[in-house]
Amino acid sequence: MSNAVQYPRSLAVQVITRVLSKGEPLDDVLNELGAGLAPTQNAWLQEVCSGVLRWKGRLDLALDSLSLKKKPSGWLRKVLLMGAYQLIGQERTPAALAANETVSLVRKKEGALPAKFANALLRRLSEQSVGWRDLAFPPTNRAAQASWASLPDWMWDRLVKQQGEEWARAFATACLERPVLWLRAKNDSWKAPDGAEKGPVSFSWASTTGGNPTQFSGFREGEFIIQDISSQILVSEMAGIVAANSKDPKSIRTLDLCAAPGGKAVALSWLGFQVSATDLAHKRMKLLRDTVARTAQAIRVVDRESVAWNEQDWIWIDAPCTGSGLIRRHPDVRWLRKESDLKALAETQAKLLQEAFEKAPAGSFISYSVCSVLEEEGPAHLEALGLVPNVVRTWSLAPHLDSGGDGFWAVLLRKN
Repeated sequence: MSNAVQYPRSLAVQVITRVLSKGEPLDDVLNELGAGLAPTQNAWLQEVCSGVLRWKGRLDLALDSLSLKKKPSGWLRKVLLMGAYQLIGQERTPAALAANETVSLVRKKEGALPAKFANALLRRLSEQSVGWRDLAFPPTNRAAQASWASLPDWMWDRLVKQQGEEWARAFATACLERPVLWLRAKNDSWKAPDGAEKGPVSFSWASTTGGNPTQFSGFREGEFIIQDISSQILVSEMAGIVAANSKDPKSIRTLDLCAAPGGKAVALSWLGFQVSATDLAHKRMKLLRDTVARTAQAIRVVDRESVAWNEQDWIWIDAPCTGSGLIRRHPDVRWLRKESDLKALAETQAKLLQEAFEKAPAGSFISYSVCSVLEEEGPAHLEALGLVPNVVRTWSLAPHLDSGGDGFWAVLLRKN
């Protein structure tokens, strides 16, 4: 079987096109178009499409810099982005193979002249691949900085303004790397896959050998969940604080208000908390119920309208957000989220946090978290809602910081 057949390059172009041109989430498109592929083909498709979206800003910069006369556009640009990623960001693919397969696809679709253009461009790019991979940071041009970081202008500008240039550069660099697959076991009895390494949190494992985790031993039996290490840290440390302030930790009634797909609720249940879980989006409730049925049947799944606020000792709001902290794991978020989304999301977050704080009984704990690194979605809410005196602790996590996991901001509050 030839490489061109073995690796579905034409399908990858379709995936990238639907994400960038139609605004469809990467996971949804991959699930649809990759459904009939063999496991190795599916893994290749996911790796290449994710890589293109992760590196797109710098790949665009490279393509435009090397296209001296006419910048490639449309279908041809998507194909060249894929070839450029394999030359610059993937490293493990032989340069000649990546270039030849890309040029062959262009020749088949567009003809001899576009293929000649693609061949010349990719040849120059191959010669300069290390330079583009290790590109020096542009010191003054803000648009060039955003391309270097492979971020939309608006997100780069906000990160620099809110966190400082050094932080933003380190964050962007870390988000060009492939994410680690983290697993959270129910207990010590689970046999982790060969090559997995223990993480910094109890029952956490980093899977370093690849593969589909749903095929690992113990998945169907509910012996582990897929959960990034940042989420595991938040659950572990918040649960420790709440339990330490309770006379009977096993009796703590906990509500996970935005629970789907359910990992956080499951982890809390495994720690011995009495967990109720719901989600604001009705279409995600099935996903939540499926996770609970597989892993932690003790969790009580309730409709949003049936939440018993006054019976809770601890309420956790993992609010809908831009997902700016997830751009390494979900690189399509960089290009799908718009600056205009931020205001509406921040308003929803503030309403959820205010509602939970008002309805929670006195003495209870309220957790608020977002998988975002933008101030508008995190710390800004505390002062705006007058909650600063109620803060027990805050967390700021990101790929380039100690945790090395996804980007989160979180706070644990206590209602007096």
